[in-house]
Amino acid sequence: MTTYLNLTFLVNETSHRGCNLTKTGFQFYYLPTVYIMVFLTGLVGNSLAIWMFVCHMRPWSSISVYMFNLALADFCYVLSLPFLIFYYFNKTNWIFGDILCRLQRFIFHVNLYGSILFLTCISVHRYTGVVHPLKSLGRLKKKNAVITSALVWLIVIISMSPILYYSRTGLKRNATTCYDTTTEDELPGYFIYSMTMTVFGFCIPFIIIFGCYGMIVKALIYNDMNNVPLRQKSIHLVIIVLAVFAVSYLPFHVMKNLNMRARLYFQSPDMCEFNNRVYATYQVTRGLASLNSCVDPVLYFLAGDTFRRKLSRATKKTSRKGDTVLQSKSDETALNSLAEYVENGNRRSN
Repeated sequence: MTTYLNLTFLVNETSHRGCNLTKTGFQFYYLPTVYIMVFLTGLVGNSLAIWMFVCHMRPWSSISVYMFNLALADFCYVLSLPFLIFYYFNKTNWIFGDILCRLQRFIFHVNLYGSILFLTCISVHRYTGVVHPLKSLGRLKKKNAVITSALVWLIVIISMSPILYYSRTGLKRNATTCYDTTTEDELPGYFIYSMTMTVFGFCIPFIIIFGCYGMIVKALIYNDMNNVPLRQKSIHLVIIVLAVFAVSYLPFHVMKNLNMRARLYFQSPDMCEFNNRVYATYQVTRGLASLNSCVDPVLYFLAGDTFRRKLSRATKKTSRKGDTVLQSKSDETALNSLAEYVENGNRRSN
């Protein structure tokens, strides 16, 4: 009887782990295509943003401090994308070693939750300035923004440090996989960690942002605001941030946790097709989650303090410098031509 029960347990355990995820061709081309687009647009957009903040936005306002840190987080992430692009073009065969695999996943999650928290800081800042302009006069100081940004970085790095343990390489089908979650053995612990980060790193900030924007919209509708630029920047901020959450952050968190739950509890043979669909959808949302790195520069342009005006001024200065250089080169060429003409005339007369 005991032998029969042991055999039954082994059969059930085998069926529990019986589903093998099918990697379709689109996964080998969809993700690298998205990552290439994010890399190119994110590198240009965030490089331009950092250049503007460092060289042309001084002295910074409080919201500029948050936006600079957001751009810095996005810039660090896009620099790591070439490794992922090669990984997926190489049929998910990771050749860069275990340490770089862990760092790659760590940087992604630091950017993900760092971006969410900095967007929360920007939203609370704008809410305070629009809804409570008089009360916020002594609170919206640059020093407070610098301290808050440092705390955000510290919180995110510490809370994401378990990724360095859970993410790792492993051998699958004669190829080295770089796990974006973790191995089967560590999955129960990682699932609890992921749900915790979903609640504290996504749900609570989203509730705060949604509440701030509800109050901002109410203030814009019922109050007669004479500050038209602030009104426009606030509207742009509401639209862009809610769009980023709806497209990038919400689908990713839902499908990531559903995918892990399927790996843990839905492994019977009749659920394998469902698991494959969940896994494929999760891969789509992973690409969407990276889009925030190329959308955030639009936020600086439309909702940042004087960013658009100073960008226009900076490009005009660069254009004028270029025109001055071209004009001086043109004048130099004309003088050289005149000198050659005079010298040739003298030779002919001699």
